[in-house]
Amino acid sequence: SNNNNEQLIKELGSAFAQKLFELEDYQRKNGHCLVPKRYESNPSLGNWVNKQRQNYRKFVKGEKTSMNEKRISALNEIGFVWNASATPVLTRNEIAWREMYNQLSQFHATNGHCRVPSASPLGQWVVRQRFLYRQYPSSATGRSINKQRKSSLTDERIQLLNDLNFPWTTRSEMLWETRTSELREFKKQNGHVMVPRKYPPNPQLSAWVATQRKNYNRRQAGKPSPLTLERIKELEDIGFVWSYWDYNFMANNSA
Repeated sequence: SNNNNEQLIKELGSAFAQKLFELEDYQRKNGHCLVPKRYESNPSLGNWVNKQRQNYRKFVKGEKTSMNEKRISALNEIGFVWNASATPVLTRNEIAWREMYNQLSQFHATNGHCRVPSASPLGQWVVRQRFLYRQYPSSATGRSINKQRKSSLTDERIQLLNDLNFPWTTRSEMLWETRTSELREFKKQNGHVMVPRKYPPNPQLSAWVATQRKNYNRRQAGKPSPLTLERIKELEDIGFVWSYWDYNFMANNSA
């Protein structure tokens, strides 16, 4: 409440109280008080936090300083870390993650979306978040690909990225999902997955199937191909046949 704030300002001094409120705000957003030295959103806050540690050391030694019991207890109340080097590794990871997240947040504010060019450091970070999301062993994502793996992408981080309308799949992944589900539908209706070369109900599907075969042959020949082992397995689980010849041979010999 305002009365409380006025009381604090009186007890702690207005300049100190102002920074304390900024730190409190930071703590609410980030879950800790470890402001990086170079904190773009509020550069003076990192310096101030560092200064409080120096003043605290002076206070402990009995040297002259602006630090006093009231200020110490006000900082303790929001979980101030007096010895920055003793902080666990996780928090450093957390700081690094938040820094990138803040950059993404600024990118989103400027561009209205999160499709960062993948060559930039921020773009690489975005790709990594998607990768971690696919490993995320949670009901929230509906994907239980690898239960044993602990992903550093926590529920909280997923929520924060969702706040920016983060696209968890790229366009090519979305296309893959669409076509594989069309292929499953085709199988349900026809009892097989041999989509004809000319298939008027869905010409895109027959073109896509042809492309998968081409990519498979490229892979078999040791050439670069976008078809991963994971995707090959997914298609084979649907019953995909890599060559017409094999299919005709099997069909004729099973008669």
